[in-house]
Formats: sequence, C-alpha cells, structure tokens
Amino acid sequence: MNASTITPRVHLNTLSESDKKKLAKETYAKKSYFQDVFKHDHLELECQKFSLSFRNEIQRILIEKNLVQDQVPLENLHEILSDEMKAYNFDDGVNKISTYFYETDDSFMAVYHQYIKFLRENFIREPFWFQKTATIRIHCPDAKNSHHYPRYHTDISYGHPPEEFNIWLPLTQLLTGHGFKTMSVPLSKSILEKFDYDYPKFIGAAIHERLFLSTCDALATPVSTAFGKMLAFDSRCIHTGMPLSAHTRVSIDMRILPLSQYDRMHYEYQGLGRRKILFTPGHCYHEQHSDYFLNTIGK
Repeated sequence: MNASTITPRVHLNTLSESDKKKLAKETYAKKSYFQDVFKHDHLELECQKFSLSFRNEIQRILIEKNLVQDQVPLENLHEILSDEMKAYNFDDGVNKISTYFYETDDSFMAVYHQYIKFLRENFIREPFWFQKTATIRIHCPDAKNSHHYPRYHTDISYGHPPEEFNIWLPLTQLLTGHGFKTMSVPLSKSILEKFDYDYPKFIGAAIHERLFLSTCDALATPVSTAFGKMLAFDSRCIHTGMPLSAHTRVSIDMRILPLSQYDRMHYEYQGLGRRKILFTPGHCYHEQHSDYFLNTIGK
C-alpha cells in the first residue's frame, strides 16, 4: 500500500494528557500482536551471516572515515579511541564515535536491505515497514558521562507506536556482558501502573530518582544474546543500556511495523527527540516496505 492512500489519523500530541494516559493503559491491558505471533514477549533468532557482515561493514567504515588506522577487534575499540570520541552527551546518551554512523554508504545499505529480506523470509512472514536507517551504537567502558546509564524507558514513552517490534543485534561478543537489560511485559506494566501510565513522570523518575533505579535494576534481566543471534522484543518492554566495564559493545537496533498493524492504527506518532521524526513511511520508515526488497534483491 502506498503511504498516500493511508486514512488520515489523529496526531497523538493533540490528545489531552488524560487521554494519553488512557491510551497507554489500554496499550498494556491487551495482548500485543507480537505476543499473538510469537507467544512470548522476547524472541531470539539465528542470523550469523548478518552478524558477520554487519561487523565487517563497521570495521571497514571505521577505517574509511579515518576513525582508526588499522582493523581492530570491535571489542577493543575503546583502547584506541580518544576520550572525546567515547564521551557521552548526557542529554541523549550518544557519544561522538556513534554520530559518525548516522550516515553510512551504499555498501552498508546493501547489507541492511539484504537483512530486511532475511527478516521477511525468516522472522515475520508478512509485509512490514522498517526503519529507513538502522541505529548503530558504540558503547565504551569508562567513558565520560557513563552515568547517563541506566536510563530505563520504552520506545513508546519517547513517541514510538506500540505496534512496532524492537530488533537488537549485537556485533560484539558477550564477554563480561552486553550492557543491555530488559523487562518482561508484565513487569513493565507493573512499573507503568505506579505512574498511572504517565510516560513523562516515568521518564523523569528513571532519570532522577535513585530509589526507582534500584527497583528497576532488581526487576530487569541482563540480555545474554550471543553474537550470531538477534533479539526481538515487544515494544512495551522497559529496557536500558548499562555502563560497560571491560570491553566495547557495538550493536545495531531497529524497529519494524507490520503493515497489517499500521493500517489499523488510529493515531499518528511522532518522536520526542531533537528531530521530532514522524513514524510514517518516507520519514522514520523507508518509503518502500519489506516486499519491495523481497521481490527485487537478487533478481
């Protein structure tokens, strides 16, 4: 379906605060499409080929952008990066080295589009919209402003549609841990209930209240997805990055949205970040859905 044929929706930001909380409560009260399809709120899938391909692409780009002189194991990247490159911006938790991957190149995008085809054939066997540009994260140990993390959240609390699926792909070995934690949907719901499904209050507590952080730390589980696998999870799951202590973690995360769910959405969603991006085809999502790549790649 072309994006121009989609029935106009109500922009979420036009709702009153009470209606936003009501919608959030309804979102957690029902079984999600992710749970309907996979019978769980987390799922691992083998994707060794793409783990290796993406890792090789990251190493190539690091050299071509003159960020490193020679190929280095990504787990050891922190040993040669400057403190300036590793330091996090406390507002958004992004370090300078990660910003160099906001734009990649045709070679990387070719791998990414092959991955979209893989997901369509092996993960969700129906058409889906997908994030136009995958998010590449490079987390280093002992970086300035590491205390930005943990920052517990759901993507929904930052403006994403709840119908999305989250996909997370580690490009480094587990070693002493990935520095990434998640909660189940029921535990996430129990947290949101305490805030009367008020996302801004939840985010504020996650940033500023140490006692609340301790509660979340006790409930969240460290992600142990091995290199060569991907983790998919229900977008309602609270999650966070964590400070690393001994090695660099490189990962890719992205979101996909099944067409069947997008077509039923009553609201238009918009991100709360600097770009205020719309979660619609041609904006956050690629102009073409998955089946364009399924039908064109390799033919």
